[in-house]
Amino acid sequence: MAKQKKSSLYNYQALEFDKYQKTPTWYVLFGIIGILLLVYAIFTRSPMMFVVFVLTFIVTLLISSKDPKYITVEITETGINLDSKRTFQYQDIESFGIFIRQDVRFISLHMATGVITNARIPLGKENPDDIADILEQFIPREDGKESFFDTIDHFLKI
Repeated sequence: MAKQKKSSLYNYQALEFDKYQKTPTWYVLFGIIGILLLVYAIFTRSPMMFVVFVLTFIVTLLISSKDPKYITVEITETGINLDSKRTFQYQDIESFGIFIRQDVRFISLHMATGVITNARIPLGKENPDDIADILEQFIPREDGKESFFDTIDHFLKI
């Protein structure tokens, strides 16, 4: 049986994530918060918490220093594909929202099931209304339903 090709409704390229410029003040505050968390872990005598805080601190620094690469976003009749490596099927998506704040522009997918409850798709320089018009044919739109992690990411500029 031949595999049916999915029809592409819209595709574009965008940076995989937004890279923020970090000032020396950001690094100082991040270091102070990290030290305070480690002191708290020591004070509560929790070695597991200490290890988790150290690993979180290291991973955050590594991720925040990484440069983004361009990915291809393809919207098809069955879902959204990212670089042909990750696919979000419409049947697994509860709703979506479009977020535009200063230089941050993305589609937030609210997943119906699974461990990951939210996914973030970059918009790049695309017209968000064009993309929303296509997605609304398949899933409901709920702007303003930003995930906790998206809010923290924007606030901390990670």
